[in-house]
Amino acid sequence: MLDIIRRHPLGFFLAVLMHLGIVALMIFGLDWLNPPEIQKPAGQVVQARLVDTAQLASEKKAKQLKKQQQLEEKKKIEQQRREAERKKQLEIKRQKEQEKKKKEQKKKQEAQKKKKEEQRKKAEAEKKRKLALKKKEEEKKKKQELERKKKLEQEKRKEEARKKAEAKKKAEARKKAEEKKKAEEKRKKEAEAERKRKAEAKRIAEQKAREAELQAQWAAEKDGRERASVTAAIKRKVQNSWLRPPTVAGKDLQATVRVRLNDRGSVLLVQVLKSSGNSAFDRSVVAAVNKADPLPMPKSPTLLSEFREFTFIFRPTK
Repeated sequence: MLDIIRRHPLGFFLAVLMHLGIVALMIFGLDWLNPPEIQKPAGQVVQARLVDTAQLASEKKAKQLKKQQQLEEKKKIEQQRREAERKKQLEIKRQKEQEKKKKEQKKKQEAQKKKKEEQRKKAEAEKKRKLALKKKEEEKKKKQELERKKKLEQEKRKEEARKKAEAKKKAEARKKAEEKKKAEEKRKKEAEAERKRKAEAKRIAEQKAREAELQAQWAAEKDGRERASVTAAIKRKVQNSWLRPPTVAGKDLQATVRVRLNDRGSVLLVQVLKSSGNSAFDRSVVAAVNKADPLPMPKSPTLLSEFREFTFIFRPTK
């Protein structure tokens, strides 16, 4: 209710005045309809004072305005309190973040300290490892010396065994040489067969190339015949659509025109490239091309793009 009064004070004031007027009308109107009989006063006459309803309404409005101002003042104080609380919360948050940052910094320093300690321990362990490795190397050298002496004795026995094995190896080498000779002969035969296979493949490829060339030549000749046929058909259709202007009767004229078509042969553009010297004849040629729409189009996909835009000389035969 208070919110409605704050948003619409004038409307509220007018509504109050209207209700007061209705109440006054109801009270005083009944007396007007049934006027009381005039009686003589029995006792002392009391002087009555008429209360001004407008003044009452004004005072009521003043009280309402005062109450509204008090509410607004209270609201303002509440907003200030909320703002102070928000700032306090922000300050608490900032302090918490600083404490958190200090803890993280401390944690980071402790981690670095721990890392340095681990590196120190690792360095000590590495030093011990190197000392152990050095000791192991010395023991290894002693062991290798013993093994070297033992190996010399073994090599002496092996030399005797080697001489025996060498004789056996020579026999095996002769056998391998014979096997290698046979393998070389086999390889030559296989190479000759591969050479013949490649020659045959080359012959077949050349034959296919010749056939493809003939096919391309045949297609070009076919396209040439279709090109000539479509061009003649276009000229015939334009000729059949042409109407001779009266001003060019008996004159031998010709004009070069450029025509642009879509894939279905519909005329998109007609332009005179080389005039006949007679504007009426030139206009009649343009009109004939437009009247002949759509123009014949080739079936060959390779010729479609060629006939999308082409140039021809129009010379009437009648």
